[in-house]
Amino acid sequence: MSSVILCNALDLKKLSDKIEYYFKLLGVKKVRKGLMVLGILAVLVGVIFAQPVVKSATNLTTIFFEPDAGETPFLNLIDNAKSSLKIEVYVMTARDIFNAVDRAVERGVKVQVILTHHPYNMQAQADYAYKKLESMGAKVRWAPARFSYDHSKFLIADNSKAIMGTSNLTYNGISQNFEVNVLTKDATIVKALDDVFNADWDNIPAGSVPREYLVLSPNSASDFEWLIKNAKHVLKICEEEVPEGVISDALKAAAQRGVKVQLIEPYSSAKYASGMYALSQLQKEGVDVKLSKSLYIHAKMIISDDNYLFIGSENVSYTSLFKNREVGIFLSNNTLISKAENRFDELWNNSIPLSSRSMEVKTALLPRIVASPYTYMNKLVRTLGTVEAVFGKNIFVSYPSGNKIAGIMLWMGHVSENTALKRGDTVRIVGSVDTYKGQLEISVVSPLQVVSHALLPQPYDVEIANLKGYNALVVKTKGIFRLGENGAYLENGKESVALVSFGAPLPKVPSGTEVYVEGIVMNVNGNAVLVPTAFYTANEYIPILKRNSVKSNPSLEELRKDPQLYYSQTITSTGIVSAVVSASNAYIYSNGYGMRIYGKHGNVKPGDVVQIKGTFTSYNNSFEIDLLTLKVIGHVNSLLPVKVKASDLSKYPEMLVQVSGKVVSAKKKSFYLSDGTAKAFIYVPAGKAPSNGENVKVVGISVRYKDIYELYAIEIEKM
Repeated sequence: MSSVILCNALDLKKLSDKIEYYFKLLGVKKVRKGLMVLGILAVLVGVIFAQPVVKSATNLTTIFFEPDAGETPFLNLIDNAKSSLKIEVYVMTARDIFNAVDRAVERGVKVQVILTHHPYNMQAQADYAYKKLESMGAKVRWAPARFSYDHSKFLIADNSKAIMGTSNLTYNGISQNFEVNVLTKDATIVKALDDVFNADWDNIPAGSVPREYLVLSPNSASDFEWLIKNAKHVLKICEEEVPEGVISDALKAAAQRGVKVQLIEPYSSAKYASGMYALSQLQKEGVDVKLSKSLYIHAKMIISDDNYLFIGSENVSYTSLFKNREVGIFLSNNTLISKAENRFDELWNNSIPLSSRSMEVKTALLPRIVASPYTYMNKLVRTLGTVEAVFGKNIFVSYPSGNKIAGIMLWMGHVSENTALKRGDTVRIVGSVDTYKGQLEISVVSPLQVVSHALLPQPYDVEIANLKGYNALVVKTKGIFRLGENGAYLENGKESVALVSFGAPLPKVPSGTEVYVEGIVMNVNGNAVLVPTAFYTANEYIPILKRNSVKSNPSLEELRKDPQLYYSQTITSTGIVSAVVSASNAYIYSNGYGMRIYGKHGNVKPGDVVQIKGTFTSYNNSFEIDLLTLKVIGHVNSLLPVKVKASDLSKYPEMLVQVSGKVVSAKKKSFYLSDGTAKAFIYVPAGKAPSNGENVKVVGISVRYKDIYELYAIEIEKM
């Protein structure tokens, strides 16, 4: 046979390792010998568990490098095509390639080309290529919209010869960058590529058959995890993008188990704060990282021991592995592996070691970052944000400060842990500030830490014309839902806004229906677009109150009874200080309602009547007012606590109360107090807790911390 799936039938040890790996993925920790034998037999007959590893003779398949080979291999394949030429490529701009395609059309070759519709920052080039190819007589289609990008790069001539790999059909891709490509006449590989092309041409799934021979995205991460996991001695990797998520974790694990991991990145990878951080973390775990200054690394090549060689369009990034159309191949051929190793070693010797440096992390409130993005651009920042919407690895957060609120997008590709976040979770964020297609974002470099849960403000009621001023915030807007050639949009007779989906399909709303759309505003290349989270028909939804109709001086009662209306608003209110617990934390009371005030309060005392101005918000599920100003306007006798049962703490939020009972489960700084109705948790900030069995009277503030009410003790008296 010219080509077979290489599970190498004679290497039972490798097969055993592979079966054990797959059983672990399925959650089976120990595998019985009989089950292992069945698994091995399944692999031998090619039924299950086969990785797409191909062994192809060198007279059928070879590899070549750029800029060494130049445009010759591509021009030869196009110029020698007799009946058909199929090209699927991310971007195409090279004049000589266009000319060769033109010659092919003129001599009667059927030419079909699939192009990415919206390549990153290259829309003009994509439109030019489409029109130019169409004017020649080639059949051209945009890649299916279900892919984030069609990032694949392959050409097929006469269904008998193909090139696949990392080169775009551009001057840089074939004459300047470091690239690696596969040239093959292997009928099995060519057929698999042809299956992928035909599926993408018809906008249907490619199915499982091509995956027996090719590494295909979307969803190729498990193939790379398998490749890295099975390395015993050496991993040599050339990558344009910094490894993210599960692949970064797999490389760290390989280095920790003694594999010599060598990674070459383009010099530009270390220019970005998130990239530098990720590379330095890899280096700390034992990965040897070098940067190429002489050649731009656009290749995606992995050599695993003397067993496997990966070449393809996949970067080891989240989007590439899970969202894009990508095409690659695992080859097992000693001659090709040796050739790739020699070229890698040559590049390695001419690259420079990564110079680790301590990276400063700037702490700033989110509104300040959004207001002055260039101050923080490409710098690591530490900030807080409240989750507004989650779209996979894209998370939108907002945060108020004073009378301002700002939103931003978080990119979670670098982080393998994907915490199940809920709307309203306030998270601590560490990452680098950047932009993506004009949208300001923070590329997160460490797992988000949930610090509290907040009540989100009502969506802003905004006209379509004014959406741009609400970037990364949740809004509701009214219009007519339309479906056009370029997708869905909302219009009101004067203005329109595109509706963009982040993976989830848009609801089936008949075109021409008047609707309210709730969603996140995004900036895409300077234009406001709306990412819908909910649709409401016009006759079912009553518009929310305009912000200018909200009272500026609500009472504590009004704040607690209608928090959604006032949340994140700057308000003025009054109350009597009931307790002071620190220089920035105090509690006020008014007409049966309590509230925490947070911020420098100027040494107020219990009994002071205060007028406060601040932002109404929440922390750990408790409402509070973040102070802007505070003025003492009078004084009364200190408030008496309300005597309550332990079971009723939740009925008196942020109020001064008194509970009496027996001490149980005492610790150094806390205990439970039982009064026969319930056990109340008591936190003791100063002094030490009483002993078990003692009867005590506790005066303090009833506060909600996360999901329970507890008593923040101010005074404890033995009875």
